[in-house]
Formats: sequence, structure tokens, C-alpha cells
Amino acid sequence: MKTKHCAILVLLFLAVIALNADQTWAADYSAGKAVFKSRCQGCHRIEGDGSYPSTFYRQYRPKDFSKSAAWENLSEEKIRFVLMKGHGVMRPIPLTADQTNALIDYMMNELKK
Repeated sequence: MKTKHCAILVLLFLAVIALNADQTWAADYSAGKAVFKSRCQGCHRIEGDGSYPSTFYRQYRPKDFSKSAAWENLSEEKIRFVLMKGHGVMRPIPLTADQTNALIDYMMNELKK
């Protein structure tokens, strides 16, 4: 009887895995990465990506989010605020709610060290 219950549990487990085989198990930050590359990377370059620093970058030195120092006192809420209102020489960035969420997810999970 105990063996029968174990066999049923194993079969149920395998069925669940088979039904979810097409779903991605790891988080996908590609949408946020695309937003970062198109809307942020021109100024906030990432060290080691092979890009040449722009004149703006050399003059104003905006945060390089690949460095841990850039994350001091930086939260999701502050990123969202700066995107909406701007900060210093950075103007507000018009993004949809989905783009904003994807960008913040990418920054907090892929760039933050």
C-alpha cells in the first residue's frame, strides 16, 4: 500500500513537470535590459561592455550601475521617483508602467552587485 502511494505521488510530480515544461523557471530580465540599453545606457554606461563613453558621460559622470558604489542609498522607490521626476541633469524618462517595472527588475537583479 505504501509503495502504491509513493508511485502515485511520483507520477503526479512527473505530470506536473511535464505540463509546465514549456515555462521558464529562471527569471527573464530581457525586457528590462532592452529598456536600459535603449533609454539609459547612453549616459549610464556599464563598465566592461565595450562602449565608448559619451561626451555627456565624461562631463557629468552619471552613475555606473555596474559598480557597487552606485547602489548606496538606492532603492526601487528612488529609481522609480527619479525615472518619473528626474534628478539633477537627468530629465524624467517617459516609460509605461510595464517598462518601468521591467527596468527596475533588471537593474535590481542583474546590475546590482
